[in-house]
Amino acid sequence: MKKTLLITLLLGFLLFVPGCFKINNPPVVSLTGSVAEGEEIAPMALVTFEWEVTDFDDTNVTAEFKLYKNGAEVLSVTDGKKAFYALDQEGKYVAEVVATDSMGAQTKKTISFKATNMKRELFQSGAGLMYFDYSDLFEYIEDEEFAIRFYKTASEEIVPAEEVTVRKRLNLLDTNEDGVYDTWEEIPNNRSDLHRYVYLPGYLEDYSTLWVPYGFEYGTDSIRVYYAGVEGPYTGYVLFYPLAEVGFELNTVYARWVEAHVFGNTLNDYGEAYKAFALRERYDSDEKPIISLSTPDGDIGPGDSFTIVVMTENVSSFADLYDVRYIQLSLWNSEGLVLESVEFGNFMSGLKDVGTFKSSDEAVTLYKAFLNGADEAGAADDVFATLTFSVPEDYEGEIIAVGLAYEGYWDTYGIYPDLPNPAFRDVDNGSVDGFIVDHEPIVFLE
Repeated sequence: MKKTLLITLLLGFLLFVPGCFKINNPPVVSLTGSVAEGEEIAPMALVTFEWEVTDFDDTNVTAEFKLYKNGAEVLSVTDGKKAFYALDQEGKYVAEVVATDSMGAQTKKTISFKATNMKRELFQSGAGLMYFDYSDLFEYIEDEEFAIRFYKTASEEIVPAEEVTVRKRLNLLDTNEDGVYDTWEEIPNNRSDLHRYVYLPGYLEDYSTLWVPYGFEYGTDSIRVYYAGVEGPYTGYVLFYPLAEVGFELNTVYARWVEAHVFGNTLNDYGEAYKAFALRERYDSDEKPIISLSTPDGDIGPGDSFTIVVMTENVSSFADLYDVRYIQLSLWNSEGLVLESVEFGNFMSGLKDVGTFKSSDEAVTLYKAFLNGADEAGAADDVFATLTFSVPEDYEGEIIAVGLAYEGYWDTYGIYPDLPNPAFRDVDNGSVDGFIVDHEPIVFLE
């Protein structure tokens, strides 16, 4: 009897307070932007973000968007589902949406990216894993909509062990219908009737600004369209959006055709409709130009001295290939170490090496220029510079360390005698990308 009564009371309790046992699921958040996670872009761009929040358990949900630059908040939006920011400075950025329901459950989504001037200079390098397709005539396109389509050069076997080069037509497809193309369709060159254009606005009127076509960015896994602000508060900025989440294979020749009108004529009348391009890997795994540190010394303590050698595997040959005439590197060191000397050797064969340095308490910057003139008598080697440090007898630091510098946070530049990040310039004073800098420090234990 008592057992039956207990079961009855328990069932009644469960029916009376069912909410006590309800599981509260956190909100579902999606965050998208004109920049992607981990992406690097050039400054003077207008970046945009959109977010959606869904909560199946609770209709009372708040969402807050914030944008941080180098850890400091630069934008906050609490009402709406869109945000934009005029990104005019280098730095590390994080876009964040935090959604909270009435029971306190939270979900956070972020997009981390950075802006560097090196990204803009990459477009000027003329080769590499990114290609920027630009024409002076794009900004004068008169059509409400203009069109672009692509071609690919490929090899095709006609008989065993014999191949011919053929051109194929490419169509961009949106297989999941989310508005961004995600795959290629290859069709024979003789089927022009199946070749489709992708249509784009001839101008945009957004953010109280008039935007005109500027160019296309082609990568290995993306295609983006750039519009330049020409009238309004964001004149001089660039607005871009992803056209495709699929890109181009390395070492393959592609081409594009832009169908548009300028000054009453077609782009083809100016010879600007058709353009070939290729994305190329600059080196294979055995030829990577790597800058790193080495030392012949073991454990070091107060009263000792030690040497650090800046090694440059494959760097001189890569620099020679791309006509590099100036290299600047910075090293950081544990506070309290004393820089005794810097020695430069013969680094570039066939050119006259000129080297110097500037130092501070915690860093040293190395400069080398390569000039036309009599080469040094000794053989060239992979040693960029040799630095000798000493450790004072009264050194109180916990570790002794030296490393090649990279500073993404501009407020710490003050500890360096010059701009800390590596710089590589060619014979025309253009920036050269492709060098790999190993920032792993040399650490001595006392």
